Amino acid sequence: MNLDTNSALQNVLSKLDRLLDRYVDGDIKETDLTAHPAFQWDGRRKSLRPIARPVQIEPGDLLGIESQKQLVLGNTARFLKGGRANNVLLWGERGTGKSSLIKSLIAAFGGTDLRMVQVLKHDILTVQDLYDIVASRPALRFILFIDDLSFEESQTDYKELKTIMDGGLEQIPANLLFYATSNRKHLIPTRFSDQDSDELRPGDTVEEKVSLADRFGLRLGFYHIDEERYLEIVDLYAKRAGIKSDRTALQREAIRWALQAGGRNGRIAEQFIRSAAGETGGEQNP
Repeated sequence: MNLDTNSALQNVLSKLDRLLDRYVDGDIKETDLTAHPAFQWDGRRKSLRPIARPVQIEPGDLLGIESQKQLVLGNTARFLKGGRANNVLLWGERGTGKSSLIKSLIAAFGGTDLRMVQVLKHDILTVQDLYDIVASRPALRFILFIDDLSFEESQTDYKELKTIMDGGLEQIPANLLFYATSNRKHLIPTRFSDQDSDELRPGDTVEEKVSLADRFGLRLGFYHIDEERYLEIVDLYAKRAGIKSDRTALQREAIRWALQAGGRNGRIAEQFIRSAAGETGGEQNP
């Protein structure tokens, strides 16, 4: 059995396992949606698990992504007010704040009707089982958060996700949006060879691959930051971590750290501060 055949077989078996879970495990289990701002969807048990300790990231602490932050916060605010809003896809370089920006919505809209629901990739195809719960609570606003969303060429789940996001014959609850992050702009690999296939309409292959990303009306790119902004982030994290080292020396070490790490972004700055805090006796978490 070659690798392509084996991969396709594993994909089919994984689908069958998820589909069997949908019918064997029984009805959806409800939970108190007013007691917590964040939940995780369990597709196997058809239940929402409250997150007892949701992350607390302030949007103001996310530097270098001001334009993206403004658009995401604005889209979410309109959604909470019952206005028209889009599904959101944040794509781009790793460690640039995509996931942190979505997580910061918990703090930014704390005390409101916003409910964040994290959906792990293996539970994506069970999301439709959640729609009845969402629709039954029209006063609340639900954002389904899918982190690091992407598919390989051998996977066909993305076709089913398109139907799930569109609803098929079932109407999507008006109080629900999808927010996702990905390192890939189109979520699925696209290649120059897609245009050189022997199909009569080779462009259809490309259109099929990018059609999932089209379900996200607000698509924002994230990129590596320049040295000046990187050092601003280092200074912010150092202050929060209680590091009292000489600023010039700390920045010099931060630049060296970035060179060794192969880039400049918020995650690399945070990792540097964790190391520096351990050496100087400062706080461990910036």
